[in-house]
Amino acid sequence: SVAGFDPHSSSLRMATLPAPVLGDVVATVFRDRVAAECHAVLGAAVVCAIDHCWVRRQYPRDRYPARHAPHRWHQDGALAFDFAAAPSAGGEGDLLTMLTCWIALTPCGDDAPGLEWPDRATAALLPVARLDDAAVAVDFAGASFHRPVMAAGDALVFGGGLLHRTHVTPSMSQERTSVELRFFDASRLHARTRGWRLMALH
Repeated sequence: SVAGFDPHSSSLRMATLPAPVLGDVVATVFRDRVAAECHAVLGAAVVCAIDHCWVRRQYPRDRYPARHAPHRWHQDGALAFDFAAAPSAGGEGDLLTMLTCWIALTPCGDDAPGLEWPDRATAALLPVARLDDAAVAVDFAGASFHRPVMAAGDALVFGGGLLHRTHVTPSMSQERTSVELRFFDASRLHARTRGWRLMALH
């Protein structure tokens, strides 16, 4: 096994990169429109939670490695929430105030797995029972589901409440590699972020 590698999601923690390399990656992403969006939503004191930044790989259905699975429905604002201890809990106070910057390093959404999400806002943490396909179909009946086709270098910035998952179909034949960076307001950190390594940004 490789330190920082999660075989279930075929993902490598970016914190395993040498500090100068990681710093350069974050600084390169956190500029222009990404920085402007983060400051608009999170305020002046933005930090990157480097323990929760990832390089991810998703595969066509016929080439899944051992133990691999696409991401099921989830919200990034649920990071570190203990669903096992509180499977039916959830509310606005349990949802982390944050932004994810999701960057495609290869083309995706057409012949390679991409992302899918409903266009209806979700302001609270959803309990486990509302995260399966049947529950999402009921809760988001009538919503439009976005499945963007993205080129290498395209980026999405979205809040912690956005319900989303890996979009993969039987016809896809290519692999997808992506990067995820997680940003927070340093002045409004949740108790769940205690102990995380944070990189201050300007």
